[in-house]
Amino acid sequence: MPAELVIYLVAAGGALLGATASGLAGFAFAATTLGLYAHFLPHAAISPLIVAASLAVQLILMPMIWRRLDWGAALPFLAGGVCGVPFGAALLSVLSADTFRHLAGALLVIYAGSVLVTGRLPSLRVESRLADAAVGFGGGVLGGFAGLSGVLPTIWCSLRRWPKDRQRSVFQLFNTAMHVVTLSTYAVQGRLTAEVGGLFLAALPGIGLGAWLGFSLYRRIDDKAFARVLLILLGVSGIGLLVPLLPEILG
Repeated sequence: MPAELVIYLVAAGGALLGATASGLAGFAFAATTLGLYAHFLPHAAISPLIVAASLAVQLILMPMIWRRLDWGAALPFLAGGVCGVPFGAALLSVLSADTFRHLAGALLVIYAGSVLVTGRLPSLRVESRLADAAVGFGGGVLGGFAGLSGVLPTIWCSLRRWPKDRQRSVFQLFNTAMHVVTLSTYAVQGRLTAEVGGLFLAALPGIGLGAWLGFSLYRRIDDKAFARVLLILLGVSGIGLLVPLLPEILG
């Protein structure tokens, strides 16, 4: 099979997995696909493709949850995130993406694994818009660097035990805004190449199908099940980020 065809098939298959996860949880496209894409796709195209595909999922789903959006809860996250994205994008040229991916993956696996094993999700009774903005800033940095904008807000909102629709509202608005800002930054940096465009077109069918599948599942689960789904996806995301490291560990 020609190498170019393999690359396009991987882009499409990864998009299906990532869009299903994102449609279900409101995040996790990047963390679900990054480990797979890192093995097969050109390095320079990975972050732009993930951000573009993630944005497409959010835009597809936006009309389906428009009436449930909680702008008041999301605004502090948005304000902090917009400030954080340029910092993350700047880090692409000075930090090793592999080192960051491995560290983030290990932390996600430890966090999700410990909560799932103990069966008890920690609870935070914090009502601070400044803290929300700080979490948003961190998410913006991670989004600009690796398309992982949703990880920190996901953990933060789940710890506060918000109902699933309120959490989903924050994820949806935050990730959409972060992806728009990140793509704009990439465009200024010249990262949106014809190669990225070709991979995105190959991924579009998987993006559409996965978004529909994921959101169909979301509508069928309650708050408790949604919290467990978030933990599982965070753990899977961590494993996905660590996948490129496994051959090194195993020798």
